[in-house]
This record gives sequence, C-alpha cells and structure tokens, in this order.
Amino acid sequence: MTAVTKAPIPPAIRSAPGGGLFLDSGLWIDQPDAPEGIAERLDNGELTSAQAEALEHFIRWGYTVVPLGLDEALFEQMEGDVDRCWQERTANLVYAYDGPPRWMSVADEAVHRKTKSRIHDLHSHSEAALSLYLEPRLHELVRLIMGEPAVAIQSLYFQFGSQQILHRDPVVVPTGAPGHLVAAWIALEDIHPECGALAYVPGSHKLPYYEFRPGQYMYDGNTMGAEDVEAAFAFDEEQCRKHGLETRLFTPKRGEALVWHASLRHGGSPLLDPSLTRKSFVVHYATQATYPTRSITVYEPQPDGTEVPRICATDRLLERDGCCGFDNPAR
Repeated sequence: MTAVTKAPIPPAIRSAPGGGLFLDSGLWIDQPDAPEGIAERLDNGELTSAQAEALEHFIRWGYTVVPLGLDEALFEQMEGDVDRCWQERTANLVYAYDGPPRWMSVADEAVHRKTKSRIHDLHSHSEAALSLYLEPRLHELVRLIMGEPAVAIQSLYFQFGSQQILHRDPVVVPTGAPGHLVAAWIALEDIHPECGALAYVPGSHKLPYYEFRPGQYMYDGNTMGAEDVEAAFAFDEEQCRKHGLETRLFTPKRGEALVWHASLRHGGSPLLDPSLTRKSFVVHYATQATYPTRSITVYEPQPDGTEVPRICATDRLLERDGCCGFDNPAR
C-alpha cells in the first residue's frame, strides 16, 4: 500500500464575462488545442481510434459512455453484499438517507433503505464493489482524460433514485485543484426513465459557476443555506437556457457507465414509478498530485438525542492491476 504525499495545488479561478466564475483546471482537455492534441496522439499511436473518439465526445459534450461488459455474477454478488450490510448493520460502514452520513451500525433497514438512501465506500466490504472501484478500463480512461495518474477517491452505492437537484461536483466535492475530478456512474441493472434515472446536461461543463461569495464557487454548509442553493440553481438554469442546453436522462443497459467531466451538470430525475429501483455504483476520481487524503464527516448519535460530527480520514491506498483508490476512511 502506498500513500499519496504531494501537496494540493491551490484552486485557480477567473471571472466570467457577464457574471459567474470559470474554473481554470489546467488539464489538457480543457485547453483550446485539445482536439489537435487528440489528433496528434492518434497519429503517434498513443491512442486507439476508440479512445480518441471517447475523448473527443468528452471534450465536446462533457461525458462519454463506456460499455463494460461485466460478468453477470458480479451484479448478483454485489446485491448479496448490500443485503448483508443492511441486515448485519455492518460496522465501519457509512450510509446516508435524506441527510448527512451516519454509521450503518445504527441504521434501521425498514426505515432507511428507501429512495434517497446511499451507501458510502461499499468497496471496503464488497469484493464486487472493489472490482468496480478499481476497474482498469475506467481508470485508463480517466488517466487519459486527466493526463496524469488518477486515484479513485470514493464510491457511492444507490439502490433507488437519488432525486438530487441538478448540480456540479466541484461545488460540493473538494479537490486540490478545480476540475481535477472525474466521475463514473455504472448501471447495475437496466435503467428505465420512470425509476428516477440519472439526469445530465450535455455541454454544461463549459458554463461558468455561480459565485456564492466574491471568488467562491464552493458551497459551505456552515455559512450558507437554502437561499444560496436556490440562487445557484437559478443561475445554472439561466445559463443553460441562454445557451440552449437541454437535460437528458441516462437510460443504459446493465454494465454501461457514464463517465463525466467535473463541471457537467447532473442529478437525479423525479421517481415516477415507486416500484422501480435504480441500482447503480458511482466512483469519483481525482489526480494523485492534488488529492493526498480522503475524509468523510460522520454524524454520531449522543445519549441526549443530538448528533456530533466526527471526521474520519485516511491516506491508505488500495492497489490492483496498476489502479489505485483510497480505502474507506471510516474503516
């Protein structure tokens, strides 16, 4: 096991004409000459035609779809692991249900295993989840996108639709440098529009960010509230309307993955059929140079009925087949 020791790179931002902030990621894919770079690498044999096509689509639209062709047994194994974790109330595992992360050991399956719930870092208690967390084809694609070694920083398991409002990851997921973040949404079953499918806005990764405070694009729950969230949502909606960008639903077959740019606007669509599940596994990736540790804040119940936040952190990396990702910080 190897720990990342490089210090984070300070975020770089600049004002956008007409309001908002642009994030200067420094990544090659966000540079004006990125298409020429793909063509050159293709000519030099550094990319296959399939990789070049995926990167071109990613640069233009902010996402690409990857068919993983996974073994059917993997899906059955993961489903069994999820059932076990809920029923055994597994220690050192975290879940969230319509609120902040809490210990699985205090969960009530009948109450909390419902829509809007999720399990954090299932890869620490499921071999099937770990194989997706360190999936070589996804890690290789992320490496090409970022132009440097990538590290998986967290996993999220969803059984039901999240129904999250449309948002952009850098607003709520901190990394050492803006844009040094890529995510993969992996379908664990065939996805139907009525199940609260993943919603995304092609092309929105090129839009400016809402400025919560002067020079601040990240949401701070300690100093901001519902009005700030509504203002940011309204700003993003207006930007999309202004540029003619429309929301789409991702309705893949089991085993397909949507890999998206940090700045792509996405969320969970409304659940139209409560009888349907939306089993999926999400992995976030950052660059090893900008993400030295992984942490999570877990809310612990107290005897007086209140909750106290506890920060859990780790710099321990799991490695397999040249791919690496952070261990569960709660373990």
